[in-house]
Amino acid sequence: MHEALLETFVTFSSYARTLRGSKQPAVSSPDLPDGIRANLIFGLVITGLLVLGGGLWLGLTNIAGAVVAPATVVVETNVKKVQHQTGGTVGGIFAQDGDHVRAGDVLVRLDDTLTRANLQIISEDLDRATVRLARLEAERTGLAEMQLPVGLKARMNQPELAALVNGERALFETRASALAGQKAQLRSQSQQLERQIDGLKAQQSAVDESVALLNKDFADVDSLYAKKLVSKERVSNIRLDATRARGESGRLAASVAEAQARISETGLQMLQLDDQRRTDVTTELRETEAKQTELNERRIVAQDELTKTTIRAPQSGTIQESAVHTVGGVIAPGEMLMTIVPDADDLVVDALIPPSRVDDVRPGQPVSIRFPAFDVGTTPVCQGSVKHISADLIKDPQRQLSYFSARIKVESKSNCLTEAKVLRPGMPAEVHIRTDERNVWSYLLKPFADQMSKAFTQ
Repeated sequence: MHEALLETFVTFSSYARTLRGSKQPAVSSPDLPDGIRANLIFGLVITGLLVLGGGLWLGLTNIAGAVVAPATVVVETNVKKVQHQTGGTVGGIFAQDGDHVRAGDVLVRLDDTLTRANLQIISEDLDRATVRLARLEAERTGLAEMQLPVGLKARMNQPELAALVNGERALFETRASALAGQKAQLRSQSQQLERQIDGLKAQQSAVDESVALLNKDFADVDSLYAKKLVSKERVSNIRLDATRARGESGRLAASVAEAQARISETGLQMLQLDDQRRTDVTTELRETEAKQTELNERRIVAQDELTKTTIRAPQSGTIQESAVHTVGGVIAPGEMLMTIVPDADDLVVDALIPPSRVDDVRPGQPVSIRFPAFDVGTTPVCQGSVKHISADLIKDPQRQLSYFSARIKVESKSNCLTEAKVLRPGMPAEVHIRTDERNVWSYLLKPFADQMSKAFTQ
């Protein structure tokens, strides 16, 4: 295109020189001399060429636009805020502004007196429940002695735990002895009843023999009475004695049956003792297991609270904005104690894009970045690209701004920075986000077109 313009310019220039050198003017005029006429034609030709060439250049030449926006250097994953969930009293301060810390280093330690005491109480209650469970399990299964968990056996050198175990062991032995005593008493009663039954059966046997003898005597006396050899009174007395003997035999048989029933009742009482003990132990075992579970959960919470009294660095970096300066001071729940600028994270640029230009910004667009903090004469423009744009408008009530945030990645291959010129979070920057190319006419005519559109709308 530029070559065509050059050829046109050369053609018209040759024609103009021809007119200037011609002896015969193309049009005669009585008013202008021939030299002036030739110069005038030459000037008009040159002006036309300039206007034509400029118009062609404006219409055919494309230039790239840019969205210019202020920006700030930030950490890619943002600075890390150090906070405490519940707060407390400051017991020690181990880091201040400017200190470099590694991940896990202690920053602040809170007073842990109450937390440690609470954990101790819960741990003692948990030990008590665990030892009680060992006793109840031994009683339920009928073991001769308690079986302690391995964790408790390893801590038997602790006086408090040893006293607790000895107390439960003594209770286990006492309850076992009481149950054995009750069973022994019932067995003794059963044995006594068995001996009583033996005596009753011996008495019944003797009475039965007496009944047999009386029956024989009655038969003999009755035959004599038939012969009128004995009186009727004698027959009646023998019959009465035989009846009494049979009654005594029946009473003794009833006593034997009663004693046997009492023996059965004693055996049932022994079974009931075992069942009652098993029921009581099972109920207490279930309650103790529930309490142990609750205490385990409470101990986990208490241990977590004790651990959190030591506030550690979540990531390696440099301390800034420290708000903890007094040992004994009070920290509110959720209060920001300090921030950490991470070492390993890359630095990026956050640009504030005006809402009217957000449509011209897309991820991947090339960006030119200037840092006013550096000497403009010795620091070249850094190159980068748009990583992403915020999905919604961001409103800053403090600065009364509304903008879209565009995160820009500085290219690592860019040679704009040196060891002496290092980016730091918070440094200001100015970004030029290159937009699509347009011809010059569109840039010149756009303001007029916008004004005309508004005028026709009104």
